[in-house]
Amino acid sequence: SAAESRQAFVNGSYAKLQDEVAPKAARELALSVQVDLASSSRIYLMFDEVVAQRFFGTELMPLWRRHGAAIRALEAAEEEAESRWRQAQAFDQQLITQLSRFGQQYADIGALVYRQVMGATSTAWNNQTGEAWPFMKEISSDGDVSTVDVIFPAFPLFLHAAPEFFRKLLIPLMVYSVNGTAAYGMDVKYDLPWAPHHLGAWPICDLPSKKQEQMPVEESGNMLIMLAALAQKQGPNSTAWLKSYWPVLSTWADFLTQSLPDPGKQLCTDDFEGPNPHNVNLAAKGIVALGAYAELLQLDGQVPAAQKFRSLAEGFAKKWVEMAKSGWKERGDHFRRQYNLPWTWSQKYNLIWQKVLGLSLFPESVFEQETAEYERHRNEFGIPLDDRHQYTKADWSIWSAAFGTKAHFQAAVRDLWHFASSTSDRVPFTDWFDTKTGKQQGFRARPVMGGLFIGLVVPDGSFSVENMTTVV
Repeated sequence: SAAESRQAFVNGSYAKLQDEVAPKAARELALSVQVDLASSSRIYLMFDEVVAQRFFGTELMPLWRRHGAAIRALEAAEEEAESRWRQAQAFDQQLITQLSRFGQQYADIGALVYRQVMGATSTAWNNQTGEAWPFMKEISSDGDVSTVDVIFPAFPLFLHAAPEFFRKLLIPLMVYSVNGTAAYGMDVKYDLPWAPHHLGAWPICDLPSKKQEQMPVEESGNMLIMLAALAQKQGPNSTAWLKSYWPVLSTWADFLTQSLPDPGKQLCTDDFEGPNPHNVNLAAKGIVALGAYAELLQLDGQVPAAQKFRSLAEGFAKKWVEMAKSGWKERGDHFRRQYNLPWTWSQKYNLIWQKVLGLSLFPESVFEQETAEYERHRNEFGIPLDDRHQYTKADWSIWSAAFGTKAHFQAAVRDLWHFASSTSDRVPFTDWFDTKTGKQQGFRARPVMGGLFIGLVVPDGSFSVENMTTVV
């Protein structure tokens, strides 16, 4: 038992101490090891999931199974130990240096969330395709497999540090979207004209389309934006892998075209806030996503189609500006939370992808007006997500700050660092908290915090954050 193992550690009596009782609760697990400190030693811990993921009938094995036997996997770990250690040290130093360009507080936050984000992924080995397939667990808010509106906020970290890994993470979703599951044993037809929400409940992918949590504009926009950003990042021939997926991408783009400029009564990723029909920020996502799709087509050499969707996106952006103008004249110009509610405001964090992708859909005045409005609502620990509540989302607030001024970004990072340093809730970094009290509102340890790396993917010149100050 765990108690016996801990007592053996105290007594130094390790001989033949092994617990054969299984399964058991995690709180009952303990391991004690005796090593000779006079010599160099390594301890290898091996976790076997047995089955990493069941993908529509096929059991995908843990990545270590590429080595065959467990002992061979451990031997490989020992053989590569020194090289892996040097690579890890070099990567750590490089990432901290990159983050530190934007100040020590930004580096602190990035270091804090890196493992939280990467730890939410699990990589399986797909024998059918002969490649690794990563999956992401939603964590805390749910236990779903590869939830698209959780993957999307996590995306900036992967876009910067591991774009090819992330491309592979999207493949299972794309296979599902084009009805490619029959080859794995279950012929589950995905028959919706928009992108899926998730694949199933961890670790089983088996979800029929009728049981999806429907977020049509949200998820279609997310997928098109991520695919375009990946293609830009990965350079020449980066769209070749999409050859069999162009029909479904076209379907998603057509759906967005039909849904804009007003998405009507649809769920978005911020559904925890309550209903938000005629959502202006969601509409902005759809418009930017059409621009992203045009960029993707352009990169693939489909020039006439690219021109068509770019023109559509530009037209919708103009309509958005007119329809979303606030009626709050005495408070200056900004843009509503809902088209039908003139006295409202919200963070339009989806607009940051215009900056990342280098699009020219919304005029710069939109970013300036929005930033000015946000500053009017700043509390001790940040800016609320919108006019309904005093709480915020850390990932979205940093995105909104990244399309603002230098001072706005500095303040957003400072507020988040202040929250992480002083909140009384000692839980893995939450992304949802009260901006007045610094109290956790909900959620913990979620991979969405990869969104805090947005500063590393916004092109140089979009904002500047040198000489950040420290909160005392």
